[in-house]
Amino acid sequence: MSSLVYLTLTRLKNNIRDLFHKPSRLIYVVVLAALLIVSLWGSRQPLPLSESYRDLTELAAMATALFLFIFLYAVWNGFSKGGAVFSLSDVNLIFPAPIHRNRALFYGLFRQISVTLLVGLVLFYQYSWLHNLYGLSLGTMALIFLCYVAAVFLGQVTAMTIYTFTSSSERAQRTLKAVVVFLLLLIVLWLGRGFLSSPENRLAGLVGAAVSLPVQLFPVGGWLGWTFSSCLGLGPWWPGLLLCLVWFLGLIFLLTHFDRDWYEDVLRTAELAQSAIAAKKEGTMEAAPTKVRVGATGLKSGWGASAFYYKHKIENRRGGYFLLPPLTLIFAAVLIAYSLFMRETGILTVFAFSVYLQLFTAGQSRINRELYKPFLYLVPESSFSKLLHCLRELAPSALAEAVVVFVPVGLILGLGPLSILVCLFARMTYALLFQSGNLLLERFWSGASKVLIMLLYFLILILLTLPGILIAIFLTVFLSLPGGATTGLLVAGIVNIPVALLLLYLLRNMLQYAEYTR
Repeated sequence: MSSLVYLTLTRLKNNIRDLFHKPSRLIYVVVLAALLIVSLWGSRQPLPLSESYRDLTELAAMATALFLFIFLYAVWNGFSKGGAVFSLSDVNLIFPAPIHRNRALFYGLFRQISVTLLVGLVLFYQYSWLHNLYGLSLGTMALIFLCYVAAVFLGQVTAMTIYTFTSSSERAQRTLKAVVVFLLLLIVLWLGRGFLSSPENRLAGLVGAAVSLPVQLFPVGGWLGWTFSSCLGLGPWWPGLLLCLVWFLGLIFLLTHFDRDWYEDVLRTAELAQSAIAAKKEGTMEAAPTKVRVGATGLKSGWGASAFYYKHKIENRRGGYFLLPPLTLIFAAVLIAYSLFMRETGILTVFAFSVYLQLFTAGQSRINRELYKPFLYLVPESSFSKLLHCLRELAPSALAEAVVVFVPVGLILGLGPLSILVCLFARMTYALLFQSGNLLLERFWSGASKVLIMLLYFLILILLTLPGILIAIFLTVFLSLPGGATTGLLVAGIVNIPVALLLLYLLRNMLQYAEYTR
């Protein structure tokens, strides 16, 4: 048996064995499978005869946007850390072995395909609403899944190629970054032109621009969108697929026929990734980035527990050019696009989807990293006061996130100023509530397995939202309070505040001993 085949089969066997030897992981898999079955089964409800499905061109536009984003995100990572094709265990096992580097490369690419298939399964959870809105069949959903896998895979290979050929030249990286940004700006301008060209139906103009030839000619993402659109009956399918195949073969040719020592580049990338994982497990500081914008030094303000707030402000300023992290900005764009397609359903559907997406960004506060440093435990202040001052950092970012999302969403849905303000307030309270739930998880289950933590994370955050939701339903439905959805969101936001503060107060002793969060 070939050594790489043996390694692949052994890895697969060990993964299956670990699944049955770790009950938490098995429970997690069973829950995910049950949710997937519920999602697929719930879509079998027939559409009322009085309604009709939405235009399939909208579905093609959304799919093209997804493929473009996935590909560009992977390519942008390639400038700094390359593609995550190999792990450190692969480096230790394969690189010293007498295996040709081309065979090792194809082994890494094959493993990446398998990992991407598992990650892409989350798309099937969206099948229910896509089927109800567009009459999407299960076969078409599988096609979206395959195109997504191709976008991730080709993005990783492109990132690895970019990193291999530009890691030794900052000038080459800057030039290629400028080219990517220029092409992206052209796409944005083209979409903006389509949006403004149809004042009577701006959504139709935007969708038409998104499935037009200039967008479809964009590398990989546009080509995959072209292929998917053709399967919906919007044109020929073979040009996009042929371009993707030529792109992949061209990258493989560059990696295998040019004298580039990509082993060294992959080794550095794998070491950086492994050091970050080890630092998180051990509670130590992560490796410092290559460049840090220092700027002004010193806290300038703060005393006692309040010093942590000003410390976090400086760290946020040095951490990036934007107040919001990239993932939050991406989710904001998704929500704005979602509101365009779901205008008829009202604000509750859009707000519920925004809270769902907020689950994935709730743990990005500075306090999660502060818990693994000694300073928070050594300051002679009350634990509750230190927790509150650490959470003050949430206010500017939560407000900015709410403004970026719900001001354009409110304008799209035709909401008044009061309704938009209520949405901003409710969104900020959910940020505080979710961060409190994240601290509860750190207090009691920080040492548990990743699978169990992920399952408990979603369960705890969903349970924390129930008091506000139930009280809002009781007051607006059973007691018939005026205001409708706006009153319900206001009530839910008001209830979230005491729930979050009570949870923080109950967790106040978590800073008495550092071992509580280890």
